[in-house]
Amino acid sequence: MKHQQVFETQASQYILSINPADVPPFIGRCLKDRTLSTLVAHLNQDMLDGTPKEQDEARKALELIGFI
Repeated sequence: MKHQQVFETQASQYILSINPADVPPFIGRCLKDRTLSTLVAHLNQDMLDGTPKEQDEARKALELIGFI
């Protein structure tokens, strides 16, 4: 799955499915493709307006990518 497709699905579920060792290269690709802010915006939106499960997954995903 291309990381661009993350935005078409549940971003947090995709990030949580990534092997922790693959997170830095994933973040690097997001930076290169200029999609990191969109990804973080989706996660923040889930934190604010999601169901309790979506909020929990978004928090875990933000922790995994180093934003919490």
